[in-house]
Amino acid sequence: MTRRRPCIERVRGVLLVLTALLAAPSAANLASPPLTHSVYVWQRVWDAALRQSIAESPTFATSLRVLALQFGSGRVVKPGIDWAALRATGLPVTLVARVDGAAALSPDEQDRFLAALRELAETAKAQGWDRFDLEIDHDCATAQLAAYAQLLARVRASIGSLDSLSITALPAWRAAPALSAVLAQTDASVLQVHAVSDPARGLFDGRQAQRWVAEWALRSGEKPFLVALPAYGARLKLDHQGALVAVESEQRLPARSASAREIHVDPREIAAWLGELRARGYPNLAGIAWFRLPHAADQRAWALRTLRAVITGQPLQSTLRVATPLRDNGAIDVSLHSDGSIDAEPPAALVVDGNCSAGDAANGYRLVRGTPWRFEHTASAPLRAGSGRVVGWLRCADPAQVRVHVSPVSQR
Repeated sequence: MTRRRPCIERVRGVLLVLTALLAAPSAANLASPPLTHSVYVWQRVWDAALRQSIAESPTFATSLRVLALQFGSGRVVKPGIDWAALRATGLPVTLVARVDGAAALSPDEQDRFLAALRELAETAKAQGWDRFDLEIDHDCATAQLAAYAQLLARVRASIGSLDSLSITALPAWRAAPALSAVLAQTDASVLQVHAVSDPARGLFDGRQAQRWVAEWALRSGEKPFLVALPAYGARLKLDHQGALVAVESEQRLPARSASAREIHVDPREIAAWLGELRARGYPNLAGIAWFRLPHAADQRAWALRTLRAVITGQPLQSTLRVATPLRDNGAIDVSLHSDGSIDAEPPAALVVDGNCSAGDAANGYRLVRGTPWRFEHTASAPLRAGSGRVVGWLRCADPAQVRVHVSPVSQR
């Protein structure tokens, strides 16, 4: 259901309206319903780790947006969706059709795309979805938006079982005259404010994103929209001049660059930005769409407990614990555990208090047999929230008396 914007009389141009939207929230805005939180399931392979994350999604998500087909280069790719796992969540599901490339589809490509959508509709019906919500994700070139509007009209006319049709929207479209025709064919839009256009800017620029949202709120009028926020990192592949060659995130890409750099989005930055967004009180802002649902094997996405904490407004803090469980053979394992809601940096050194005669280090640490013995950090990734990592082992005269703790001198 759409929500009508308050009437603003005697508007004297876009600047006046934008100023009003950026001002302190009014009482009417404060009374707006709370934001919904949809999460993208963007994986093409559905394994046990992903199914576990999906099973936990009702604890923080209000709906799921599931990649259901990818169309491009003359091919249709369909992820192996576990429909039973989706049904078990009890959450509303939007099926997403990804169209690769920025060019408008030719008439023949449109016909094949519509045929793939009709087949998807039949699959959804066989799985219990007589009617379904569909999102088209197409990074259409701004100059091709008029043709995109025509494609969306064909989608509406061809898929009779649609409950709603939404699109992923790019900030570059916000000033295009043809955008009105595109939005006229939709029930909602999802504004994507994360991307890599310039390696120096990273994945997310908060100030720029706030401007985009304010302008999109104006252009979308009465149509509700969501804001797509990043919950992941990426590996940038660069050429010899430092220009961007490719972005690797949920899928590995061929090694074809001179260098690479990992970039991340700090969940604390996103949480603070989200608080500012709520304070703006845009009446047609319906919610947030998070990209993407994490799982245990996805090392570039936030940990699941981090995404849950950001969505539910829990404190964001890292907590590191050192454990020394005893093996059956009498040796001691030394492990680090990230018990907080965000990732923890490995400590620079761990000090061993005890009479030990043997040991070794692993996973980014080396064992220095001095007085006392120390595990010194060499290189390793942060510990994901909720995870653990073995960093070595010890054999000591009295294991019960051994204590391993973070060095207070070199603690980060």
